[in-house]
Amino acid sequence: MFRPSSLFAPAGAAPRPGSRRRSAAGRSPRWAAVLFATGLIVATGSLVPAQEEGEGTAQEGADEEAKPAGDATRNAAWTKIEQDAEKSYREPLKTGGGFSPAAQDFVVKKAMPQLANDANRPILDRVRKKMRDILVVGITDDRAFDEASKAVADAAVTIAKNPEASLAARVNAMLLVGELRAKDNKDGTVWPAAVSQLAAVAGDATLDPSVRVAAMAGLVRHADVAKRTGGDRQTEFAKGARPAILAIVAEKPSVEQPVVSDWLASRALSILTTVLKSSPKELAATLVGVMNDKDRSLDVRVRAAAALGATATPKSEIQAVEATNGVTELAVAVLEVDEGILRDRRYEQQITGGGGGTGGGGMMPMRPGMPPGMSMPGMGGGGVAVPQLVPDQSLRRTAWRLVTLADALLTEDGKAGVAALLSGDDKAASQSYAELFRKYGLELDEKRTDDVILEALAFIRPGDDEEAATPDGDAEGTPAKPADDNDPFGGK
Repeated sequence: MFRPSSLFAPAGAAPRPGSRRRSAAGRSPRWAAVLFATGLIVATGSLVPAQEEGEGTAQEGADEEAKPAGDATRNAAWTKIEQDAEKSYREPLKTGGGFSPAAQDFVVKKAMPQLANDANRPILDRVRKKMRDILVVGITDDRAFDEASKAVADAAVTIAKNPEASLAARVNAMLLVGELRAKDNKDGTVWPAAVSQLAAVAGDATLDPSVRVAAMAGLVRHADVAKRTGGDRQTEFAKGARPAILAIVAEKPSVEQPVVSDWLASRALSILTTVLKSSPKELAATLVGVMNDKDRSLDVRVRAAAALGATATPKSEIQAVEATNGVTELAVAVLEVDEGILRDRRYEQQITGGGGGTGGGGMMPMRPGMPPGMSMPGMGGGGVAVPQLVPDQSLRRTAWRLVTLADALLTEDGKAGVAALLSGDDKAASQSYAELFRKYGLELDEKRTDDVILEALAFIRPGDDEEAATPDGDAEGTPAKPADDNDPFGGK
């Protein structure tokens, strides 16, 4: 069950939204090499198109002709590296020895090149994970640990920037940098010095998008740790990551790779408040532009609004009234996505003559105290419940977006948000809208029914206020709105 705690999760871990639907077939084979979900990146061992649900993984379905002879999990070259590492590399370091030139050569000339060894392609994910265990984990001396980690990170970045290397090798190289941990090797820790390497790759628009995404995944992990830790850790992270984050936020979206642009921009915007506390004039103008850009995905626009609300100050010199109007228009656009789904599903039912929904939601319960036979919006005559038409996933996403936009407009304490720059009637009006966004966001989180979407739109969308109580004319005695020739349900 979706709980309020999930609703208020950090932006980087929020449900993956997206207003633009892109089929798997529309993604390029190169981008399909990287599968991502809320910051988790998985690099396949071969570059294959995205698969339909139920098919094997890319690694399981790798072309047999691409595998080395014999058992792919026992590649001779990698097996030899594992054997050599124990005696010639690990033993001196585990007993407190320093990171010698011989150890440096082992990392740079023997171990790390295995990521680019074609014979390892079917087991590349395993090789990457073992690489960290072999080369870094268990080193007892602090200086030797840092030197070994740096050698691994530097070699990985060299591979990632090498256009002659396979894309799989380059992606896995950056994943390895993001996976480097602190000396105690505890889950959830990171090696702080990796920020500079990750930021340099993530912010480099000349590199392959998949490589940049892999680097950004590691940067998001570092941002989460820095935010939790605070103090010097957050200061150092901000110093290392800020140039790349600001560059990505200001970057023009790619026409060839719009999905990648959206993902990078969304993650950069989610990190923005970790690298700076207030927006200078140029950045604030950029955030306003992204928020109002209808060609960008709703996810990016909502996160831009959130970043603007959290960082705007009088020195940002934004037009606060126009900015608050932009946030409100964005909230309407968010709700209209679900309204469109509801309208389409109703139309499908009208055409097929069926009463069943395809949203996957539960049946709407009778309201407490409702007499038998009384109907209500979203219910048929006689109080018979009809299936929820808008999918739970869409409603949960909308709930998160509405609460995020409420804070972007004005936080509950009134100290932050673009409306905090206003005064008098303008601020009071914005506060009322923020309260509506928050109210319906929380109500969607709790109830997740189609009626909440319609009610929210009736109160928030300009011109709908007169129909707020019964937006679709569903209640008894209330006629439906006049039909529009272009809309089978008479209304937007």
